[in-house]
Amino acid sequence: MRYLLFCCFFPSLLAAQGPIDGYMKGKGVLDLAPSFSFNKAKTFEGAGGNKFEEPYKGQMLSIFAEYGVTNNFDLVATAAAVFTPIQSGLQDGGLFAKYRPLYASLGKAGNFGVVLSAGAGFPIGSYEPTATGALGQRAVTVPGRLIVQWDSPIGLFLNVTGGYHFRLDDLKTQDIEQIRQTRPTYEPETPQDFSTLLVKIGFPAKHYYLDGWIEWQHTQGGSDYMPNVPDLAQAYGVSYTQIGGTAYYSDNGRTGFFLSGGYILSGRNTGLIQRITLGMVFKV
Repeated sequence: MRYLLFCCFFPSLLAAQGPIDGYMKGKGVLDLAPSFSFNKAKTFEGAGGNKFEEPYKGQMLSIFAEYGVTNNFDLVATAAAVFTPIQSGLQDGGLFAKYRPLYASLGKAGNFGVVLSAGAGFPIGSYEPTATGALGQRAVTVPGRLIVQWDSPIGLFLNVTGGYHFRLDDLKTQDIEQIRQTRPTYEPETPQDFSTLLVKIGFPAKHYYLDGWIEWQHTQGGSDYMPNVPDLAQAYGVSYTQIGGTAYYSDNGRTGFFLSGGYILSGRNTGLIQRITLGMVFKV
């Protein structure tokens, strides 16, 4: 049996390094951003740095939407579908809210802002998480995030985002019984909560935007992938270090194009994925 568990590595690829940033859209402004990603990897990394040759190649179509309810309160929605030779279709999505309680002037030192966010991530399709091409673990998560951002007088910004993600999904009895057909003594681990930390530096200008970032995810518990050992993908504990960046250009301020990329350097129960994303942004 060969489980290509790249479902475990897809950390927030719906919007590069996650759906929440340190900027607010403004009251009545709607951003729509469809994108298409090309993903590939040669290696899957398990616990203790053990590496397995598990090649993966696939594409992902995603949609991101953010609406400014007020100048300091936004709603965010995401959805994604994947396309591989094994399985294709809708997989995971999310709904989030973000609120900025503080945005203060630092005088000649720029501005400092704080954003709070909460929401839910959930499966929106009936996909098989242990098959090649799975986007997620069929996890139901409730993330809470704290974003602090410094905007310099010249426009350069520094963003630090910390998050804690509660896992609310339960393992299905029928899935456990299926594993026990080949592992009679199998006792699955409960899906574990996890934490994330993102550090991003960027520069927004009139017609373009650039950023670079590094992100860490850490899961304390959970089970670990072993080749040829049946297990449930939902029970794996996933950790990783990921780097990436984004380049965006708009000629008129209402329609723009972006190119982004990401690479997972190392981790636990994660594919060492390389991702290239092409997309557009429409301001309505």
